[in-house]
Amino acid sequence: MSDFQKLYQKFVNSIRILLFQSRIFGLVTFTPDRSKFRPSSLRFCLNILSIFTYVPMILYCVYTTATYDSFMIYKTTNIIILGLNVVYVVTAWICAITKRDMFVEFLLKLVDFDSKLQTMNIKVNYHRVHRKIMVQSLGRVGVLVVIIGTLAIIANLNGDTMIVEAMAYILLAMNSAVCHQTIELVKMLKIRFVILNKQINNLIEYFQKNKIGPVETKGTNKQLNTLNKICALHHHLSKLVKLFNETFGIVLLLMFGVSFVVIVITIFFFTANVQAGELYFMSLLNPILSNVTFVIDVVYVCDVCYSTIEEANKAGELIHKIDTEDHDIRDEIEMFSLQIANEQVEFNAAGFFAINYTLVFSILGGVTTYIIILIQLATSLAGQ
Repeated sequence: MSDFQKLYQKFVNSIRILLFQSRIFGLVTFTPDRSKFRPSSLRFCLNILSIFTYVPMILYCVYTTATYDSFMIYKTTNIIILGLNVVYVVTAWICAITKRDMFVEFLLKLVDFDSKLQTMNIKVNYHRVHRKIMVQSLGRVGVLVVIIGTLAIIANLNGDTMIVEAMAYILLAMNSAVCHQTIELVKMLKIRFVILNKQINNLIEYFQKNKIGPVETKGTNKQLNTLNKICALHHHLSKLVKLFNETFGIVLLLMFGVSFVVIVITIFFFTANVQAGELYFMSLLNPILSNVTFVIDVVYVCDVCYSTIEEANKAGELIHKIDTEDHDIRDEIEMFSLQIANEQVEFNAAGFFAINYTLVFSILGGVTTYIIILIQLATSLAGQ
């Protein structure tokens, strides 16, 4: 077994829980082999079958909701959520099929990056990665079980209403799986940017302790070689960020869109119950529980994407702290700086908007605006 295959096995073992969870929800249509990721015909067929099963179920739920005896605004908002539900879930399954090769390429390039790191005697702590993924997975499963169980008890459902609510629970679980996969993959990039920045800090400390003159180049060959490798590896990670956007951008766009609508509607239901004087614990708890995971995941995804890009851009600041008169190293620093400036890496949702804290504030402003509009609309309809 080659060194690359050994490294590949360690990498796969570290993310095995994440891949298993993603396969359960149809987000992965390949399986890890001893030396590569191979397409899975079974997963492909299951995704196709799931699509042709899920769409009729949603259509039936739309019909049931439309004919149910309730206020028009409640029926309308429920139908909107059902429509977004089917678009989001089906698109995620389709992208798992169509973007499979790009996903595999992303993972293999991460292994390739780690292989190049080993030539610098640097290793990624796979055990720590595995442990963190396991903790996150168990935490998410526990939270989902508590929330969905509580919602089911509160609803006290039967017949057609149970099917409609079940679709909402599937959306809740699916969104959690998409966000967890996104967060862990972005964290993998962040870990590697942090490693590169640590190596730049080592160079800064070296040149602070060893003042090198313009003609004393003999002792700096090793540092120049290290800086060359850091520059190449940083470019490697920057390309991986762009590959990530191409692979998951559409699903992330829908994730943020669906989360926005769900947050608006659930908060509207909460305020409507308060305005109506229905201050029963259960009636207030339902929209809160339906809302909480979407809010947390939106903020979490934006946070991890923002912090990763900050780490990527941090290298541009650190390299200028290298104090040396060596012309070759100064030229390499200049080239590295231009490389970072030209790449301008960022995480985005299919090119529509950047994923960072600005997006969180935009969503907050939009949620506030639409809740006010919905409350005014509900009040005017009630007056009629």
